[in-house]
Amino acid sequence: MADRSEGILLNLGLLIIYASLGTFILLPVALVFYESFMSPGGFTLEYYLAFFENSYLVQSFLNSLLVSMATVLTSSIIGVTMAYILIRYDLSFRGLLYTLATLPLIMPPFVGALAFKFLFGRHGTINLILMDMGLIKEPINFIYGLHGLVFIDTLHLFPLVMLNVMTSLSRIDPSMEEAAQNLGAKGFRLFRTIIFPLIMPGFAAGVLLVFLWTLSDLGTPMIIGQYDLLAPQAFFYVRDILEEERILLGIVMCVIMVSLSILALAAMRKYVSLRQYATLGVGAAPKAVARHVGGVKRILAYAICIAVIGVSLMPHAGIIIASFGTIWSLSPLPSGYTLSHFKAILIDTPLFLKNSLQYSITATVIDLALGALIAYFLVRRNFLGKNFLDALVVLPFALPGIVIATGYLRAFRNPLPFTGFDLLSSWMIIAIALSMRRLPYTVRASFAALQQVHVSLEEASMNLGAGRLKTFLRITLPLISNGLISGGILAFVNSATELSTSWLLSLPGKGWEPMTVGIMIYSQTGIFGQAAAIGVVLIVIIAIGMGIVSKLMGTRSAVAFGA
Repeated sequence: MADRSEGILLNLGLLIIYASLGTFILLPVALVFYESFMSPGGFTLEYYLAFFENSYLVQSFLNSLLVSMATVLTSSIIGVTMAYILIRYDLSFRGLLYTLATLPLIMPPFVGALAFKFLFGRHGTINLILMDMGLIKEPINFIYGLHGLVFIDTLHLFPLVMLNVMTSLSRIDPSMEEAAQNLGAKGFRLFRTIIFPLIMPGFAAGVLLVFLWTLSDLGTPMIIGQYDLLAPQAFFYVRDILEEERILLGIVMCVIMVSLSILALAAMRKYVSLRQYATLGVGAAPKAVARHVGGVKRILAYAICIAVIGVSLMPHAGIIIASFGTIWSLSPLPSGYTLSHFKAILIDTPLFLKNSLQYSITATVIDLALGALIAYFLVRRNFLGKNFLDALVVLPFALPGIVIATGYLRAFRNPLPFTGFDLLSSWMIIAIALSMRRLPYTVRASFAALQQVHVSLEEASMNLGAGRLKTFLRITLPLISNGLISGGILAFVNSATELSTSWLLSLPGKGWEPMTVGIMIYSQTGIFGQAAAIGVVLIVIIAIGMGIVSKLMGTRSAVAFGA
């Protein structure tokens, strides 16, 4: 009888998992693909033809590819260089340099773009200082244009490459480099023939994250007014509620973005699988492989680190100054300072903060429950469709937020079957969308923690009379709590900083806008002080979250955050 009850519980758990993921991940994405090929008369390619016949949309597509690939290149150069210096060179204050180099990750890219407008705009701090010094006569266009997007995204995203490459570098047996040096390989030849092939898996992971992030970035182009890109155009077209043909063109753009993301993922995995290199040992800790360097090489290493860190942290300083500044226009610094911007967003009109907390907390609760359940089935149970479930869980990583939101707008136009509940009329649609996008964090963290819990502990509990459910709640769950909490915090932080999904699902007049959308609203209406103040609040939330996760998970948290 007990076995039958446990079997029913297990089947019920699987049913809940598949029903949730099928309804809120698979169905919306499948519907986006389906509708891009359908017209009232049946199967059609007319929307794809219309897209490629529109020269502006084609140019936007090409611009997105160009910006993404250029950002990958620049982020790779900076990220690999920084990783090599911080792992291989025994520099003083190496730990501090590492910490400072990862700080760009605590700022969402579009918040950094807002700070760059104050610092690098045509009449921003840098241009004004250079003109006052007589070094230039006319302002330099640092950020307005495709080159500006590459500049801003690179300074935000290079740590993703750096962290993944550092992980790979720390695992390379130093004896392999020594053997190559003994055979005459030095300098760049040593790096090209020995080191780079060995770090390829980590490098590929970092490059993929940079490409996917840049391709689907909505906020940064919107902040600097660069609209001729795929993500902004898809956003504009899908949000046009009056013209169905424009919406369908937006859906085509969503399909193109998803296809590019999947192709990039498949190509990277194929490339890495064809170039697998084995090391002779398990690798050494970063400090163990570092070597002393002196002279010009040491000075150059410090100069590179200070230059990269200095420029990449300028947005942090800029957004903090702007959040307290009164008027910051045609002057290197604000004319005065005030706390009124924080008072406005936290006390006078706390709607954006309230919405963000409401959505993020709800999404995190869903992710904690569903993530622990999914991880348990993936680690502890064998069942039909296990590989499919594993792939379905990580699918949101490859999906741009605009695609998820578009799928929800199309899939839930009508009330839910058997309930009559109109999901589009409730703020819960944003919370559910965020929970599905961030579900991989709790699943991955719980999966890793559960693998470290020996099954004999659960078997001992059941041998003493506890059922499977009671064992899970009383034994397994407490043992994986650190991993689950870490995943939950990552899900919360990333939900609070998410823009594209929340913005598209924040239907006009509903008052559903979270903090990220609030930043866009304030910046587009010229209320930059309050936009900056919200940006500072987001940075504080991210910093606290990453600090807690670092204590629970160690150095793995930084890489997980970027994934």
